[in-house]
Amino acid sequence: MRYFFRIEYDGTRYCGWQNQPTGISVQQLIEEALTVALRAPCSIVGAGRTDAGVHARAQGAHFDAPEAVDTERLTISLNALLPPDIAVYGMVQVRDDFHARYSAVSRRYIYYFSDRKNPLNYKRVWMIYYPVDWERAALEAKHIVGRHDFTAFCSSGADSDDKECDVSLAAFSRDEFGVRMFTIEANRFIYKMVRSLVGTLVDIGRGRISAAMDAIIASRDRNMVGETAPACGLVLERVGYPVGERV
Repeated sequence: MRYFFRIEYDGTRYCGWQNQPTGISVQQLIEEALTVALRAPCSIVGAGRTDAGVHARAQGAHFDAPEAVDTERLTISLNALLPPDIAVYGMVQVRDDFHARYSAVSRRYIYYFSDRKNPLNYKRVWMIYYPVDWERAALEAKHIVGRHDFTAFCSSGADSDDKECDVSLAAFSRDEFGVRMFTIEANRFIYKMVRSLVGTLVDIGRGRISAAMDAIIASRDRNMVGETAPACGLVLERVGYPVGERV
């Protein structure tokens, strides 16, 4: 029987979502907790990987169990076993051919900035102390929307040759406390694409890059891209699934 659930985590002290030989991952700790709770080895499949230091509010994952489980009790058990910076919620049984990664139709990320020292958001925002023309950055962000080849924004180590993504939203906003946000949603993302886009928009806004975003995208040239934004400000906000799925 297959079960889907959501995960919220602070990625500060982890090597990322996906299991790696070089450090502790979020996936590893959840699998270890599931193995204890179910009293049998259990692996999970995530909707996608996040890099070291990146956070998530609604990551998605599934696992298979040999028999029916009480999802409410299992959720309570897992949260008791997991460290304070990882939580699971929304566990439901799904059809056997549902797949946390391949059934997903959208991913939404939010990147957080602060242009002043912000102790309550320490390690959860990119604190920028130099002047940035945010209006210009917002105008350039509009060129990101649409179906494009984002080769220029892909770091080495990508696990796919397909660099085309369909972006449905790319916009800046600001909350009541002055924290700025860049929200982006697409059907898929390539390796470090969001952080590369964010860093480039900031470099355009501060005048370090004169080229327009549409020209940079069209160039497919990594050398035209700005710095990669720090991981600390990035949150996987939600993974979306087709209407009608019980997730």
